[in-house]
Amino acid sequence: MVHAVSAEGLLREHGLRVTPQRQAILQLLLDEEGHHWSAEQVRARLLPTMPGLARGTIYKVLEELVRAGLCEELPTPDNLALYGLRLTPHHHFVCTSCGRWFDVEAQGAETLTMVLGPADARVDDVAIVFRGRCHDCQAS
Repeated sequence: MVHAVSAEGLLREHGLRVTPQRQAILQLLLDEEGHHWSAEQVRARLLPTMPGLARGTIYKVLEELVRAGLCEELPTPDNLALYGLRLTPHHHFVCTSCGRWFDVEAQGAETLTMVLGPADARVDDVAIVFRGRCHDCQAS
C-alpha cells in the first residue's frame, strides 16, 4: 500500500528522533503493511542493506515504535512476538494451520462492553483475534 506519509515524517510526528535504524524498520512496516514480523525476520530483511544492524537495536526500536503507537506487538502461542504497523485501529485473524496473522476489520467491535470483569475498570482498547484456517491452508 502506498502511504502519503513517510517513515521520517511519522517518527518526527510521534516525537522520535530520526535514525537510520528507526527509519529503515518503520519503512519496512509501511512497505509491507498487513504483514507481521518477528524481530529476527525484520533483522534478516534489513541486514543486506544494513550489515551492522544488531539484534538489540531491532528489539529496542520495535519497543519504541510500540510505545509511540506506530506499531503493535502480537504475542503468539509459542512466545514469539510479532510486530506490525498500527496506524489505524484494526483486529486480526490468525490461521491455526500456518500461523500467519492478517489485519481485519470487525463490524460491531466498537459496541462491545464488559459484563464481568474488574470493578471500575476503564477499557482503553479492544483487540479481537479471529482464529481459523486461511484460504491457502483450506486449499491444501
